[in-house]
Amino acid sequence: MPWVLLLLASTVVASADERLVEVSPENVPGVVLDLRYAGTNNITGKSLYSEAKAYLREETIRKLRRVARELEGHGYRLVIWDAWRPASAQKELWKARPDGKFLTPPSKISRHRRGTSVDISLADRDGRILEMPSDFDEFNARADEDFSDVPKEAAKRARILRNAMFNAGFSGVPDEWWHYDLRDWADYEAIEGKGLRDSG
Repeated sequence: MPWVLLLLASTVVASADERLVEVSPENVPGVVLDLRYAGTNNITGKSLYSEAKAYLREETIRKLRRVARELEGHGYRLVIWDAWRPASAQKELWKARPDGKFLTPPSKISRHRRGTSVDISLADRDGRILEMPSDFDEFNARADEDFSDVPKEAAKRARILRNAMFNAGFSGVPDEWWHYDLRDWADYEAIEGKGLRDSG
């Protein structure tokens, strides 16, 4: 029977690795993917990913779904700049900017490698990227959580985003307004390869 074959196929996919799921509008409503490391608009000036797709753990996606719904009430859509990040990309980022204040050295396990961290921003209802306190990976005073030195509208949006993320169970970091982690990120192991499960 066809449904039996489908069930068996799904089981094979899940048993291979249940840890990563592709992020899509189906599991995070209205999400806009602007994956900076899949192109050249990043601090390395080159593409670090072979495809413009974002992957996270199911628990991270579940919480982002809640964030997306809260943001919709404010007239915004969630933008993802980066999600799960392989060790190879982390090495390239460190080569471009060997600064422990903003990046994890390759000798340690980056939070992004665990599938529990996201770099995010906001878009309007039509998917247009909005002005925020700084650009992605703009490592200066505009990037920190003190929004007094940025335009008022950008600061307002950043605070709305921060509140939505905190309400859903994420924590932030003081030097990057765009970076968020599951609060229990340290309980998850690093994911070395892209073993995927069905996102449906």
